[in-house]
Amino acid sequence: APPAPRCLRAAARGRPGRMDLTMSSLEDDALGAGGSHLQPFVDAEREFVQLTEHGDHDAAVRCLESVLRQEQASVQQMHDTVLSTLFERLAVGYNTLGMKYLKEGRPEVSCKFFEKAEALTDPANLHMNPESRLVLRAVTYNNMGCFYKSMGKLHTSLQFLRKAKNLEEKSNGRCENPAGTHLNLCALLSQMGKHAEALDHSRKALALLEANPPAGSSSESLIGVAYFNMGAEFEHLRKTLDALWAYDRAHQICLSELGEDHALSKKISECLVQLRAKSNKKKHGDAAAAPGAAALHHR
Repeated sequence: APPAPRCLRAAARGRPGRMDLTMSSLEDDALGAGGSHLQPFVDAEREFVQLTEHGDHDAAVRCLESVLRQEQASVQQMHDTVLSTLFERLAVGYNTLGMKYLKEGRPEVSCKFFEKAEALTDPANLHMNPESRLVLRAVTYNNMGCFYKSMGKLHTSLQFLRKAKNLEEKSNGRCENPAGTHLNLCALLSQMGKHAEALDHSRKALALLEANPPAGSSSESLIGVAYFNMGAEFEHLRKTLDALWAYDRAHQICLSELGEDHALSKKISECLVQLRAKSNKKKHGDAAAAPGAAALHHR
């Protein structure tokens, strides 16, 4: 019998995107000569930062949407990226709310925020710095991939995750977690029964993580997850020795980084025990069958 589905997505699941919450150069521009028309945007950004720091992401997004509506005429007359940080904050806000409502079991609300983020990061939005827009569009596509996977729409999820991967490859290293996208693709393809392709993504994730180890602590070790997913795909492909090696590497890393009481460490330990037992049972079965097979061959 094939192994039960085991592959894990990236520890962060979806990604709201990250942004410095200090004030931007927009405030400096407003203080310069002729910058008074920018003051409403500066005030809105300042309020956004304060609300975000207090965890009120809904109100933070509303304040930016409000100033863009009220100052629509001014925005349309701006032909450069002076408002880029404001649009970037709004895109981060939309993704944050999309993930929030998805986790709360409100997919219809979640989907609306992801669609807003997708529209905001469209190449037609010339108000946003091109590099920042590309990074945030990749984040949005990754999150939309997670959204559609949670809805059981696996092929749609695959389309968005592949779009995210393609954008990340074009970003020249600006995207924050391309390995996470490969882990998400690995988990999705494994669920779809495409284990050879899933194994390839686990290897790519591992290569990225080992070349640039993630900074700071995480609720799960991404390198451990990558090895675990690799083991799961080897197991699906009936490469038992390779699977045992990958699970063992995952277990060692998680014990070192997370401790033996962490849920991931326990899960990997269980997989190791099960696969070793299955492997030993097969060896004993092969040994018992060998004499009969030899006799048959002799005849």
